[in-house]
Amino acid sequence: MDAGLERRWDGDVETAWTEFRRRLADRLAGLPEDELLLVELAGETGSGTRPYCQALAGEDTLRIEAVSNTYLARTHRLDATQEEALERIGFERPEAEDWSEGETNFFATLEQREADLAAVMIVRAMREVYSVIHPVWLDAGGLEPTAFGEEQPPAAAPRPDLTLMPRSGEEVREAVDAAVAELYEEAPEWDDDGDLPLPTEHHVVWVSVNGANPRVLLHCCLLVDVTDTAAALREVNRLNRQEFGLTFVLRDDKISVCREIAVHVVLPQVLREEAERLLGQVDGWAAELADTLAPQREERSSRPSRFGTAYAVMVELERAQRESVGPATMARIFHHDTGLLLKAIRITEQRRREMRGKARRAREEGRSRDELVARSRQDYMRGLTARMRAALRLVVDAPVRKVQLDQLALFDEDEAGTSR
Repeated sequence: MDAGLERRWDGDVETAWTEFRRRLADRLAGLPEDELLLVELAGETGSGTRPYCQALAGEDTLRIEAVSNTYLARTHRLDATQEEALERIGFERPEAEDWSEGETNFFATLEQREADLAAVMIVRAMREVYSVIHPVWLDAGGLEPTAFGEEQPPAAAPRPDLTLMPRSGEEVREAVDAAVAELYEEAPEWDDDGDLPLPTEHHVVWVSVNGANPRVLLHCCLLVDVTDTAAALREVNRLNRQEFGLTFVLRDDKISVCREIAVHVVLPQVLREEAERLLGQVDGWAAELADTLAPQREERSSRPSRFGTAYAVMVELERAQRESVGPATMARIFHHDTGLLLKAIRITEQRRREMRGKARRAREEGRSRDELVARSRQDYMRGLTARMRAALRLVVDAPVRKVQLDQLALFDEDEAGTSR
């Protein structure tokens, strides 16, 4: 097997196991009480059993077992190294060799919300201990693929209330995607450097993934061109005392905030709350720092800014008749300026996220009327953002008009016998 083919094979195998583990976790998360799920090696073994793992659902619990030598066929018996591997994965060693005297299989008891962890333990046991090369050789109640390279149904989005155990940079990014899925109408995309931008009204919070360890760094630059170092350090120290768990730093005349999170085991919901904490406050911190560190700046003109005027015009027209400002009108209001339109989109997206947060809090507190109002505003903001993006497309796609230049004349107009 040449190197290229070997890499493709390894990639296909990893993809197949990843898809199988996701489907297994979804099945375990929804497994009814007292129902058993069996994952075993397909085929015949003669006397004794084939390698298997099983999961039994209890009252919000999952009991998972990995078969021991008490039941395994002779050809599949475990040696001491394999038994130690099961313990490292998280299984407890059986207490007896006879089922009437105690536990006879390696076992572990988890909460059902830890279905992802249970799926990881089962997959690792089948791969690393029982030496199953590909999930196509498993019999798992229809969860297994039926052929090599088979197109699998798209994996369900990870549930934010289920525990994840990322083992690679790609799995960490999947956990981050699950965490921020509800923060934006259109999911943000990872850039070429492997970072994820999360925009606010005026700033961008970046999510960076450690390539060597499952760790995530949330960071944002709050202020640049700092000249008063002593005053800046006082403000940084104040914020570090005030904002528990966050780190504010002054480096190279820039003030930034960061939050490092270990994600060996993580709930996407918790990761989302950490992101929301920064997204909701970075603009305020930046404005506060700018006001404090630039007290001698000239007073701003009382005349509204170009953007402020355009946004106010749009709001006034929408107030007179809701959804009346179409993309073409929107483009004219913002002077066919892509920068102004991008700023308007960011502001509207931020307000839509605020409405979604209000709707969620109202639902949790049982205020159904307030929830309906917030969701209505959220839907309106979504439509408004769509019209702004359509206006941006009109501006970008508009044909470029040629600049009409005067033809240079060889003679003065009087001498040429003509006039313009």
